[in-house]
Formats: sequence, structure tokens, C-alpha cells
Amino acid sequence: MNPQLRNQILIGAVAGILVAGVIYAFLGGKRDELTAATAQIATLQKDVDKGNQLKAVAKKLEEEVNAQKARIEELIKMMPSDADRGDIPYRVKKLADAAGIDITSFNFESPISTAQYYIEYPVKFEFRAGFHTFGQFASLLSGYDKIINLSDLTLRTAEKRSIFPVKISCKISAFVYKPDPPPSEATEAPKAAAPAAPRAKETD
Repeated sequence: MNPQLRNQILIGAVAGILVAGVIYAFLGGKRDELTAATAQIATLQKDVDKGNQLKAVAKKLEEEVNAQKARIEELIKMMPSDADRGDIPYRVKKLADAAGIDITSFNFESPISTAQYYIEYPVKFEFRAGFHTFGQFASLLSGYDKIINLSDLTLRTAEKRSIFPVKISCKISAFVYKPDPPPSEATEAPKAAAPAAPRAKETD
């Protein structure tokens, strides 16, 4: 082989090896960057998927909250107002007359505020009735369009024979909605410090 040609081939081989080494080193760094970028993209995708899941849960919770708010609004409409509770004796009297029982007395008792969202206003009633007619009265009372409660029911046999064989005492309570208190007023600015008292003049 021609020595000159052999030298050219050798030089070309060495140059090719050097170029290949340079390319491999260059691409090796890029390959590491590509691997890191791929891992970062996978991490970001997981964060995006998690965010989408949380967004879906938040939307569902918001819908549930709105549904509960609507339900609460409907219940509030069913609760007696302050004006309604004042009419309870009159309404109970009408229902008692319709059932054929007699109211002998009623007394307003102190309001009870043990719950967060309503105040109970009980009225104690005394009736004279028969078992069947009082049952009819209770049925009419349950059809009242506002939320009221009958409690502390006591039945006693009348001492003397009459058309009303039973004496009945009970409490009929109205539950009036108590809205949340308004947000507290902004705290007042601290009062300015009182001016210092003038110093007494010194005497010579």
C-alpha cells in the first residue's frame, strides 16, 4: 500500500474517532438533559392530574353546599316568625274548636335559646277533651304549615263526670329562626394618648 495513502487513511480514522468521541460526549450531556426534562414533565403532569382531581372535588363540594343552603332556606321559610309565634294561641284555639275540645288556660313561658340557629318559644296549654277528640286536635296541629312542637303531654282523668273526661296539659312551642350575628364591627382606633399635664412652674 502506498505509504501516503496509508497515512491518509490513518489520519482519517483518528479524526473519525475524535469526531465520534466529541459527538458522543455532546449528545451524552443532551441525553442527560432530556432524561431530566422527561422526569420533570412527568412530575408536572402528576401535579396537573392532582389539581384536576381537587378541582373536581371542589366543584362537587360547592354543589353540595349550594344544595344544603337551598334546603336551609326552605326550612327557614317553614319556621315561624316573631309575628307567627304571637298568633299561636289564636291558631291553637281555632284548631281546638275544630276538634271539639276546650282550652281552659294558656301561659307564655320563657324563651329557650339552647340551639345555635333558633329560639324556642313555649306556651303551656290546659285542655279538657276526650281521647278521640284530642287525637283529632293533634292531627290538625301536625298539619300546621310552620314548624311547631307538642311536648310535655300529661293526661289526667277528670274528677267529675262531664262531656270532657280527660284533662290535658302540654307545651306547644314555636321555633323561630335565629340568624347568625352580624360580623363584628371593626375595632375602634385606640384613643389618642391624653396630653401630658403641664409642668408646674418652679419657684425661685
